[in-house]
Amino acid sequence: MTPRFATAFQPIVDVETGLTLAQEALVRGVGGESAGSVLEGIAPADRYRVDAEIRRCAVAEALRLGLPATTASLTLNIYPGCIGQPDFCAAHTVAEAEAMGFPVNRLVFEISEMEPVEDPEALARSLTALQRRGLRIALDDVGTGHARIPLLMVWRPDGAKIAREVIMGLDQDEARFERVRETLEQLQAFGMAPVVEGIETRGELAALRRLGVRAMQGYLFAKPAIGALPVPVVP
Repeated sequence: MTPRFATAFQPIVDVETGLTLAQEALVRGVGGESAGSVLEGIAPADRYRVDAEIRRCAVAEALRLGLPATTASLTLNIYPGCIGQPDFCAAHTVAEAEAMGFPVNRLVFEISEMEPVEDPEALARSLTALQRRGLRIALDDVGTGHARIPLLMVWRPDGAKIAREVIMGLDQDEARFERVRETLEQLQAFGMAPVVEGIETRGELAALRRLGVRAMQGYLFAKPAIGALPVPVVP
């Protein structure tokens, strides 16, 4: 049985222009409960089916809220294991989005860090096929979980997101600041546009600006919202 859930959106902002680059779709409970509280109730056998349903509902909600009338993209999270399954893969979500009238060139798929990549080479082939169709792929939460830099040597996503666990307090910790700088250099060497998530303080914002980061996401700019497309505010 599919659990009851809602879709929340949180913007990714260009901190230099203030423009919303994308709205990330985040699963929540119908009462605003965390993603973890929804996902932990899903049986392993149903994981990919529900993941595909979450993506379909996110596209429908983005349409309802008028996202295509903005310049922002829609970011959808996807388990790596969904990629090669016809009924649950990104291509299936694209087909559903096309049927609903959503501009698919505005879709970005973030490969979730919540499970390991069992076959990186097969994943690379599937992702390359999607990129040839004009879709954008990003690696989620670089530096934590299963999202490791070596994956970038096997397949080349268009972008990557650096997790809060990596950047938290970097303005007060020189070693952490250097680790973030090195990670950014690695991503740039692979030709990928970095997004940094989880910014909560002005100090973190200032430190990331010194490192040249423009695309950011976090409570400092806007919290996730159900039933709305939040407008970020850059302090």
